[in-house]
Amino acid sequence: MQIKKIPYGDSDFGKLIKDNMLYIDKTKYIHTLEELSNFIFIIRPRRFGKSLWINLLQYYYDTNLKDQFNDLFKDTYIGKHPTPNKNNYLTMAFNFAMVNPSVDRIHEAFQRYADSIIDDFLERYQNCFEKQKLSEIQSISYIDQKLQKLFLYCSRKKLKVYMFIDEYDNFTNTILTTSGKKEYLKLTQGEGSFRHFLASFISSKK
Repeated sequence: MQIKKIPYGDSDFGKLIKDNMLYIDKTKYIHTLEELSNFIFIIRPRRFGKSLWINLLQYYYDTNLKDQFNDLFKDTYIGKHPTPNKNNYLTMAFNFAMVNPSVDRIHEAFQRYADSIIDDFLERYQNCFEKQKLSEIQSISYIDQKLQKLFLYCSRKKLKVYMFIDEYDNFTNTILTTSGKKEYLKLTQGEGSFRHFLASFISSKK
C-alpha cells in the first residue's frame, strides 16, 4: 500500500485529494455547520487547519465544481451523506494575509486586493450575470459600491452567495504591532474603512 505524504502547510483540499496526500476526514461537521447561524466565526490557534477547512468548504459549496464532487469527496463522510446545499452557491473567498500591511499604503493595498477578488468572482460566474450588468459592476471604482451592486443583483436574481474570510485580522494585527494602537483603531473602529467593509457583508445576508 502506498504511504500518503503529510501535506504540512498546504491548505488546498483539491490538491491534497488529487495528489493522494493524507487528509483526516472532518467533513461530517458540515452537517453541524449548516445547523448554525448564517454568520459563522471560527477561532482556533494557528496551525489548527482553519484555512484548509475554509478551502474544503469552497470545493463543497461552489456551483462551478459540481462535476468534481465525486472525485474530491467520494472517500469522505460528506461524499456519502451530502446536504441539500452541496454545490449550490456562488463562492467568494478573501484571505487578508495577502494584503500589504504597510501603514502608509494599507488603503491602496486593501482596495486593490479586494477589487481583484471581486473581479475574479464576476469572471468565474459571468454566466449568472446579464452582460450589461456585469460590465456596470466591473466598472465601479469603489469597493463598497461594487459590493452593494453585486449583492443587490444576486438578491434580485435569487443567486446564493457564500462568503469566506480567512486571516481576517492578519494585516490589522501587523499594523497594531508595528505602527501602534492609533493606526489600528483608524482601520477597525468607528468609521474605519476595514470595519465598514466587513459591515457591508453583514448587512447583505445570503
